[in-house]
Amino acid sequence: MLPIRFLSPLVAIGIAGWYFLPETTGNILELTKRYEERVPVLWDAHQKLSKDLDHLKQETVKEVEKVSDQLGISNK
Repeated sequence: MLPIRFLSPLVAIGIAGWYFLPETTGNILELTKRYEERVPVLWDAHQKLSKDLDHLKQETVKEVEKVSDQLGISNK
């Protein structure tokens, strides 16, 4: 429950920022990339986190497909 309470506001702020202030959000992303290039530890941490999240995303998609097949609401 704690991760949901912690991550939900961050995700909502990120989505709202991208929607309402796309240019500013893009500038922040570019600035973050420049900092990551200067500090290899940040780059390595970002790459590890991205890899872990991709793996989690793939598992989640498989689980959702499995449940939707069981419920008979599959898009296949």
